[in-house]
Amino acid sequence: MSERTFEQKMEQLEQLIKKLESGDNSLDESVKLYQEGIALAKECHQELEAAEKTILELRTEEGLEDFNK
Repeated sequence: MSERTFEQKMEQLEQLIKKLESGDNSLDESVKLYQEGIALAKECHQELEAAEKTILELRTEEGLEDFNK
């Protein structure tokens, strides 16, 4: 199975939140959904941090760090 994109992970996270908010799950199912959501949120956060690092590196390499001053 191929790696999910950031957007696919965010969509899946939104679906998990909707399921949790519905209140139609058992306690065990809710805990599993919550755990899955936390794992997805962590993955998305790591991807965002990596993208930010790349952007900052590119700005520095191109001399654009002073652009906003």
